[in-house]
Amino acid sequence: MKKLDDFGFGTQIRKSPFFDATIEWGATGFSVYNHMYIPRDFGDPEQNFWNLVNEAILCDVSVERQVEISGPDAARFVQFLTPRDLSKMKVGQCKYILITNQDGGLLNDPVLLKLADDRFWISLADSDILLWAQGVAVNTAYDVNIFEPDASPLQLQGPKSRDIMVKLFGESILDLKYYWHREYKWNGISLIVSRTGWSSELGYEIFLTDHTMAVLHPIHGALGACGPNGSHGQIYPHLAYQAIH
Repeated sequence: MKKLDDFGFGTQIRKSPFFDATIEWGATGFSVYNHMYIPRDFGDPEQNFWNLVNEAILCDVSVERQVEISGPDAARFVQFLTPRDLSKMKVGQCKYILITNQDGGLLNDPVLLKLADDRFWISLADSDILLWAQGVAVNTAYDVNIFEPDASPLQLQGPKSRDIMVKLFGESILDLKYYWHREYKWNGISLIVSRTGWSSELGYEIFLTDHTMAVLHPIHGALGACGPNGSHGQIYPHLAYQAIH
């Protein structure tokens, strides 16, 4: 097979707000996930693994698109989509759920965030659940709004991620429990931070809620202070495609 020296990125597939930063960090290959480009090559995958286990890695996972369900019947409609019992779910909590079709077949295994009693985010794996949820709602009497919000997550994973997060957000981040989330402001930018992630290591997800604020560059600067010349170890870009799959 002929090797292409230059690969053009089509406009019909979306780019993450952190796309340019991933190029600067050394991404050399991309795949497509939820109709978006996802970095899939930052070098040696074995070294990526040790970076995760011993240090901290930063993943652009904006491809984990959010489906927002809000309105008076939001809680009842979300429960209609999944067999998992959500009756005890509290505001600020996250839940791993399964979304199934009418025959019980698996459509997606997302993480659900409860932002308010009448507002939820479904943080997706790779399938068109926005269209599924809208299609299901059309044939019900539930009073809900279903759309894709402006939300682009990063994941910071690894044993040194907590120290880095403290440096960014202060000591209050230490109170954030596993599978819970909280709103933060960082340099005037609105973020939602959750204690979730794809790895079995300590980790966080940082949801940028305004894509026009390309936050990776200022976070990159802040993380630089936590690098090898600081006290919190190195922060590495990561092969997000491998991580999610």
